[in-house]
Amino acid sequence: MVNIKNGIADAGASGVRIKASAEKFVIKLTFSFAFAILMSISANAFTYLPFTPVPVTLQVMTVLLSSIFLGSRWAPASQLLYVLMGVSGMPVFAGFKSGTLALAGPTGGYIIGFIFASFAAGYIYENYSYKHRRGTTSYTAVCFASCLAGLMVIYFFGYIHLLGYLYNFSGTQNLISLLAKTWKLGIQPFIIADLLKVLIVLNILKVIKIRRAKNK
Repeated sequence: MVNIKNGIADAGASGVRIKASAEKFVIKLTFSFAFAILMSISANAFTYLPFTPVPVTLQVMTVLLSSIFLGSRWAPASQLLYVLMGVSGMPVFAGFKSGTLALAGPTGGYIIGFIFASFAAGYIYENYSYKHRRGTTSYTAVCFASCLAGLMVIYFFGYIHLLGYLYNFSGTQNLISLLAKTWKLGIQPFIIADLLKVLIVLNILKVIKIRRAKNK
């Protein structure tokens, strides 16, 4: 009789866990779609600088926010979904562009970099936020390290791709000058603006943290 009761209790607990996991999956999936849509919106809140083919957008901020909110598994999924939306023909890339040709263009590396950046930032946040909970480091420091790592990954992929893009059009141009030119066109003009975006993300997260603490 006791075994039967224990079996029923275990089955009930297992059912509760399955239901909770299913609800969590649906929530994460919904937010992944939401961030993919936000990426398309932030991509087309853009402006072009007169001296570079890389536009200024709000995508860096959206990528970093997705990393913190969704983590290292679902944030890359949302970015991959965004890329697939663009490749399938939806005008979600900067300048309302779409298709594989957009990925082959000067901004293709940044777009692919969003996927890896969201993983890197999410992974660092997940693995170091426990130190904040234990009081060994600050929440702001953890978020800043996560965002900075994500930004570096975006720069890395964007720089490498833009370097290859410019090389195809420069022919026999000196490699050193090409490296410097890629830096001046693809990284240098955006550093200050992107750091400001990181600060905005940190303030958003701080406000959310304060409100959560008040609601407890």
